[in-house]
Amino acid sequence: MSTLPGIRRAGPVRVTTAKDAVREFRREAGWREEEGDVPLSFPVVWMKHPAIAEPIRIAAEEVGLPVHESQEFRYAQPLQVDVEYNLMLELKYEADPARLVATAQIVAPSGVIIGTVVSKLRLIAMQPDLPS
Repeated sequence: MSTLPGIRRAGPVRVTTAKDAVREFRREAGWREEEGDVPLSFPVVWMKHPAIAEPIRIAAEEVGLPVHESQEFRYAQPLQVDVEYNLMLELKYEADPARLVATAQIVAPSGVIIGTVVSKLRLIAMQPDLPS
């Protein structure tokens, strides 16, 4: 792999803990009760938002095939149901081993930092398919 791109940032992206989405996430994630607190891992649903998913996809493709390595959730306050938050995304490359670290900061509209989600994607250099 050649030189890695620098740090990239995206956001703020408006995200929400809509009651229906929290209920569906709880059900799909195997929680016994569909009603209840916002699970700590709920922010993973925000990763499909185009303003978040697209920069991650583009950044990873520049270097290699992204393979999920780890995810960490740190909270100063719990997420609340039916609340809008701002998400700030930072993408940083690491060289040895090659990985993309996506750090998403969850911020209340008041500016208070609610939590941070850190996802590490190992970047595997793939050779193009050759015809047989």
